[in-house]
Amino acid sequence: MFYSGRKVACFPAISIIPCDTGAYITEEVILTPEITISLIIPSHNRAQLVMETVNSALNQTRPFKEIIVVDDASTDDTLERLSQFGDRITVIPSSKIGVQAARNMGVHAAKSQYITLCDSDDILVPEFVEEVSKWLAKCPDCDSLYVNYRSFTETRVENDILSGAPHGFFDGAVFEGSFIHGVPDLYARTVRFQPYLVSGVTIKKSFYEAIGGFNTAFDRVPAEDWEYTLRAISSGHTVMCTIPLVRIRHHNGNDSKNALRQALGEVEVLKYAMQHHKAASSYRKQLMDGINRRREEVFYEAFRQRNFPVAGAVLPLLENKPRSLIFKMKKLIMMAHSIFNHYDLRTSLNFSAPSETPASAKQFDGHSHS
Repeated sequence: MFYSGRKVACFPAISIIPCDTGAYITEEVILTPEITISLIIPSHNRAQLVMETVNSALNQTRPFKEIIVVDDASTDDTLERLSQFGDRITVIPSSKIGVQAARNMGVHAAKSQYITLCDSDDILVPEFVEEVSKWLAKCPDCDSLYVNYRSFTETRVENDILSGAPHGFFDGAVFEGSFIHGVPDLYARTVRFQPYLVSGVTIKKSFYEAIGGFNTAFDRVPAEDWEYTLRAISSGHTVMCTIPLVRIRHHNGNDSKNALRQALGEVEVLKYAMQHHKAASSYRKQLMDGINRRREEVFYEAFRQRNFPVAGAVLPLLENKPRSLIFKMKKLIMMAHSIFNHYDLRTSLNFSAPSETPASAKQFDGHSHS
């Protein structure tokens, strides 16, 4: 078996089996090493939701080695509610440090070879640990194992994310049962379609530490976790499990439900990546196209919401303006409002641009991990 151009270590052994004739035959078997996984849940003021997340983690067919909740200075009754679990979980209270630093703190405290990240409003299906452990035991060269997921709200459950993958997204990849790896140019492909979500990813702890963990400069930036994902998939061996093992909750309290903030957060991630990720130099055109496409989406969505200040602010940033009559009419309306360049997108949508200097001493440059 080959994995991303390198032979995978899968622990073959010889088993001696007696036959009826008195002779012996041998067969090759696979010895599965003990896989231990620590779950990290960062949380801030989500008392009820984090209880559901923890319960899903405790209701596994194969248990996590430990479940760590890092409470990011919640002012609700999160800590009181979590105390109901007793010693079945570890709770780390912290001052207000942001979700990126909370994840890093949890990983630092973890005692397992692998760590799984899960946001405090999401749900792990009961077979999560069992399915993930099968692949990790089989292929220990895996640095990051992402999983398919379904989004849900109070009223509906969506189709799994991979069912909506664009044609050809996994072309050239290696398919082994429910797992996909070796996707060519994955860094650039996620600019067009991004199913590699941090909530539910299982990572080799040593790899996480080697690439610097999460960048705390992205605190309060929507889509902040994508910056880490881009570094991870360009630096190590990445696998996708096609089984939907996570339920991603969409609600008024998270950014993923706010299309304007989400798209502008993704623009900040791509701008940062072009300046600081070594891998981005090979895909500058794809990244620029991704930035312009998201700005165009913001323009149309802001106009639809009659949020003319945002639409007017993003319009001058479009490098390849659409030529349709509809766009020209919207542009004329913007001119009539005379609001070009009088609006700070990031301030109005309540997030700050990440620092031009990487938060870690590591330059997040995508150096390969060995």
